[in-house]
Amino acid sequence: MSQEQVQVLGDDFKIDSLSISFGGLKAVNSFNLHIKPMELQGLIGPNGAGKTTVFNLITGVYVPDSGTMVLNGNSLIGLNPHQISKAGIARTFQNIRLFGDLTVIENVMVSYHMRIGYGYLDLFLRTPRYYQIENQFRENATELLKVMGLEQKRNDKAKSLAYGDQRRLEIARALATEPKVLLLDEPAAGLNTQEKAALMGTIAEIRNKFKTTILLIEHDMKLVMGICEKITVLDHGEVIAVGTPRDIQDNPKVIEAYLGVG
Repeated sequence: MSQEQVQVLGDDFKIDSLSISFGGLKAVNSFNLHIKPMELQGLIGPNGAGKTTVFNLITGVYVPDSGTMVLNGNSLIGLNPHQISKAGIARTFQNIRLFGDLTVIENVMVSYHMRIGYGYLDLFLRTPRYYQIENQFRENATELLKVMGLEQKRNDKAKSLAYGDQRRLEIARALATEPKVLLLDEPAAGLNTQEKAALMGTIAEIRNKFKTTILLIEHDMKLVMGICEKITVLDHGEVIAVGTPRDIQDNPKVIEAYLGVG
């Protein structure tokens, strides 16, 4: 990516020495991460390594004991999840959290309302401004559903979707917040081989179409190695390796962490 593109897209997302303890146990210790605009990075590690805890720290679910997080020159430390979402960070979850009784398109439109452009008076009086903005939300949501291959199911209840479609809908809903950084927590969990292959293409398309920086947690190493440009490896809350997929595959510390052999 050229220097000119970086300047247009804004500053990097940078985390320095982020730490948190639970009951005296260091869940994450001095975690560092540096992602340039539009990079696609992976965060991997054995079960219990602290990956989802990192996501919870980034999104304000947990407050770190120490460390810094800066996006576009602004600190995220001390902000609540709603404020962090408005600042430009969105996430999906390991366990899908959709509004099951809402339709597919309504699930996506919910996220657009975070940046609502009309007041209570417009809402109660159903003014032309209200209808104009709602129609724009619907159009935007439809475009997102097209990208995710869900346009034909836009009026279905979310709970009626197949598991893979629910995963894609959750990504669409996160994208509706117009994030600068998208965090994907095990997006391939529960998907079959064909669905995983399609997901790889979708993630790459999302990055390019929406000019979004992506950080993903994933246990499927074929997916991680196939799409990530840089990978950070956690073990017991500490970073043990950072590098390209090739670097990580050959790293003895990573092999030991996953296989328990030195």
